[in-house]
Amino acid sequence: MSIASNAGQAGSMGMGAAAPASAERAASAYAKVTRRIVPFIVLCYFFSYLDRVNVGFAKLQMQQALGLSDVVYGIGAGIFFWGYMLCQVPSSLLIYKLGMRRCMAAIMILWGLVSAGTMLVTTPTEFYVARFLLGVTEAGFFPAAVMYLNKWYPADRQARIMSILFLAMPLGMVLGGPISGALMTGTHDLHGLQGWQWMFLLEALPAILLGLLVLRMLPESPQSAAWLTPEEAAAVSGALSAENARKSSRLVDALKNPILWMLMAICLLFNIGNYGLVFWLPTIIQSTGMQSPLEIAFLTAIPYGVACVVMNRNAAHAERSGERRLHTAIPMLVAAAGMWASTLFPHNTVAAMVFLTVGVSGLMATLAMFWGLPGRILAGSAAAGGIALINSAASLAGLIGPVLMGGVKQWTGSISIAVLVLAALMLAAALLILAIPKRLMAAGAVR
Repeated sequence: MSIASNAGQAGSMGMGAAAPASAERAASAYAKVTRRIVPFIVLCYFFSYLDRVNVGFAKLQMQQALGLSDVVYGIGAGIFFWGYMLCQVPSSLLIYKLGMRRCMAAIMILWGLVSAGTMLVTTPTEFYVARFLLGVTEAGFFPAAVMYLNKWYPADRQARIMSILFLAMPLGMVLGGPISGALMTGTHDLHGLQGWQWMFLLEALPAILLGLLVLRMLPESPQSAAWLTPEEAAAVSGALSAENARKSSRLVDALKNPILWMLMAICLLFNIGNYGLVFWLPTIIQSTGMQSPLEIAFLTAIPYGVACVVMNRNAAHAERSGERRLHTAIPMLVAAAGMWASTLFPHNTVAAMVFLTVGVSGLMATLAMFWGLPGRILAGSAAAGGIALINSAASLAGLIGPVLMGGVKQWTGSISIAVLVLAALMLAAALLILAIPKRLMAAGAVR
């Protein structure tokens, strides 16, 4: 009895010592992963987002130079998402089979070349073709980035990581706005080209260079990461294997899950607001009385600068508390309220900017929380196809949002009414988020 008791005590002590050691290895591993791969992916996504939305800044010169109407511009801005949406699922499944790193590298080089080529458009048709091809070439990048991060982080760590990844979006406006405005102003008529043409060329080059670096910077798996110890790699792989065993791993099973379709609906609604705002925010600010492209670009940066802080604070608090429903829905309710309030001050730049900042901050906070959800129910090919389907809804929203804004503005003569439509869609998204079962939002849940 004494021997058994001693053995039991020793076993308990061994298990007690092993648990902290395992937790310490996992913490060390994820700290390294976050330092090594996340900043590079964020940088790549930054230029993906910038090359997608810089047409909103180009509009300030391009529309008059090419004689584009508001509706033509809206169609051109949105037609990007036709190519993006049509190629989303097939490109994602292909990426899953061929390997994410190689495909990400090819995607970045191709979209950089197409984005640079936009400087050559002279007619509405050429504008449409350039935007469509940009959508085709960019289609696989975001799903590939999300799938790649899913190979490293379990679901309970993904909200915080997604909030870091989505820094690329507000930073695309915070840094991209002033950069675009400065390029357009400083290069206008340089060597016979207009400022918007130089902007498309110069902002496309980093995507090509980063594409050449992808294979060097991103390891294929934890086991192939030379900067992880074998124990750390095993800790990451073990956590993912245990979690993935409880998820849908076949696309056909994922398609039967009503939560997938609910996530698609939510993604569609709030991204109509997101993309409508992204492509028209410079014009909204201009309508308050501002005229200088550079000043408008700097003002556009303010809401997204604040959003960077709000988005990460919200995700960090959600991770600490384990509560996800309110951390996802309340920011969207705040976004809807902010957009509505901004329409009350159509000729007051300061007041409009305050409420636009509230709206953008709420939208970005929800966006980061939302993209942590697919990884809670999907793995393997189901993750590849399911994430692509959800992102296809975002692509459809990108097609609808800019055209909706342009159409409502042209038909009513008021951009404020168009903003109110976006606010209503954000409210609907918030209500759908609250309808997601609590068990999906709970810490540790995967079904």
